[in-house]
Amino acid sequence: MPRFDGKSVLVTGASSGIGLAVARRFAAEGGRIICAAREKERLEKVVTGLPGTGHVALAFDSSNENEVESALALLKVEKRVIDAAALCAGRHLIRPLQLLKVFHLDELLAANLRSALLCTKMVMKLAPREGASVVWVSSAAAMIGNAGEAAYAASKGGLLSACRSLAAELASRKIRINVVAPGVVETPMSDRWLSQLTSEQKEAIQSRHLLGFGKPEDVAAGIAFLASDEARWITGACLTIDGGLTCH
Repeated sequence: MPRFDGKSVLVTGASSGIGLAVARRFAAEGGRIICAAREKERLEKVVTGLPGTGHVALAFDSSNENEVESALALLKVEKRVIDAAALCAGRHLIRPLQLLKVFHLDELLAANLRSALLCTKMVMKLAPREGASVVWVSSAAAMIGNAGEAAYAASKGGLLSACRSLAAELASRKIRINVVAPGVVETPMSDRWLSQLTSEQKEAIQSRHLLGFGKPEDVAAGIAFLASDEARWITGACLTIDGGLTCH
């Protein structure tokens, strides 16, 4: 079903993991994708592999205000609008409080929270009069307690709170904003931190997911729904996509 036929969709973090799956999902449903991440070469490969036409690679750091402003200026020159956005850029870190440094906290807040706010501001400036939809990627870690994830959970939990506030603020502009909260999804990012655990620790985490670990495509499906007109009466909401992790 081409729910995004002819629509322009911004996807940050599009070079891998959930962001890549999201870009592919939106493109398969007719969207023209603005693929954003920091590495131009990887983005261009992603764009080449997407179905459909009209896709572009836009390399910038979504947590850097100057780079976001430059990207915004470029899109304005090209007279592009943004009908929907899936803001998937982010970072994960396990760090016990005893070893947590200020720069760890700053990096997590920048990558996970500041980037979402800055790019939502971009969407606000490029949204058509008919409105737009924005979906953020939080985490089930914002809802449950995991040792060593205080800073990460705080950065992802901030998205849940900010989403509700912005839903109220942007409703008059016909801009909906929602958030998804995935459990552990099999991506290069999760592979890196899971590889640091023992097999027993990894099995313990997986067993907490009633349906096992997820795939990027599982999260992409939920994001596509929230961004589509099928969810036109949903804003300020959190869709948990975690294989049952938060059920217990």
